[in-house]
Amino acid sequence: MILFVGLLALILHINQRFQNISENTVYQQVQDSTYFADLRTVLNNKDSESEKPLEVTTENRYSFELSLKKNQIVNVWRNQQPVISEWSRQEGLVTFTLHLEYGNNQLRILVLDQQQQLVQQQQIRIDYHSQTIDLFRRSIERGNPARKNIALTFDAGSDDNHTREILAILQEQQLKCTLFLTGKFMERHPDLVKEIVSQGHEIGNHTYNHPHLTTYSDDRQQQLRPGITREYVQEQLLKTDSVFYALTGSKLKPYWRAPFGEYNEQILTWAAEAGYLHIHWTGSFDTRDWVTDETSDLYHTPEEIFEQVMKLETKNPAGLNGVIVLMHLGSQRLENHIFEILPRLIKEVRAKGYTFSNISGLLN
Repeated sequence: MILFVGLLALILHINQRFQNISENTVYQQVQDSTYFADLRTVLNNKDSESEKPLEVTTENRYSFELSLKKNQIVNVWRNQQPVISEWSRQEGLVTFTLHLEYGNNQLRILVLDQQQQLVQQQQIRIDYHSQTIDLFRRSIERGNPARKNIALTFDAGSDDNHTREILAILQEQQLKCTLFLTGKFMERHPDLVKEIVSQGHEIGNHTYNHPHLTTYSDDRQQQLRPGITREYVQEQLLKTDSVFYALTGSKLKPYWRAPFGEYNEQILTWAAEAGYLHIHWTGSFDTRDWVTDETSDLYHTPEEIFEQVMKLETKNPAGLNGVIVLMHLGSQRLENHIFEILPRLIKEVRAKGYTFSNISGLLN
């Protein structure tokens, strides 16, 4: 009994250590031309059955067999986290299956008898790698800095109060953009989603109900919030894809954008496992069109946004090359709507030799 209490205390201690691991830094990495070439290969052949990961020692699930006696206890740790704790109901060979984490997996398997005495133990090291996940577990903040190409992107959580005005402008300007929609938005505005698709815009994944994934809004740290697990993140993405497929008969583009810009390396990896590449926005090109408080330092009028973009175009060595701009389909502003400056902005930027594209065009 003392050994059992000791093991329980060890599990609690390991859990506490894991929860205290700092994940303050958003995972960012500069992409070079080789990366984009490899990424294009994966994107263009994403559904190919012949595609194989570069390095695979096993699938993303691992199964093992144990010879057990009735009422023995099986405890399994993966990278110092308890993942299996079960009683054997019968004597004989029993198969266990668990998910692997991306990268290195250190498994420790313990079997205890009814008196809590150790009767079996194993330690197994498994490395799980995939070319697709290697390429997708990043965050894209800018396209090719050598190309005079810009992507206007629009997010939608639930509001649609300016969607039709924005769509009219884009259609008039003959622009095809990438719109990141939540599953809730799709459910609330199915006809609008079909109209967006019919106009040739591509749709990215903005999760199902726009949750906070990290603690950034509370403490400016990118630590996982309680309850944010691999299963939760992937369900948010795959459920949204299912809603879109039910509406349109098509799958979403393999791009996602984290709500509130909250993500870290672990979240990017989980999303990559589900087949999604994260698309952020370029540093100073968040229009903050969602800010309604005119006294806030974050508040910008349409004219201020226009002036900021033009200033950055001349100030930055790469100009606006590869820039990803963030706007929203919905806003609670009563006036000074950012989209009002779009026709002028598009005209002026085009006059400087830039072209506009969606995210797929930017990555290509």
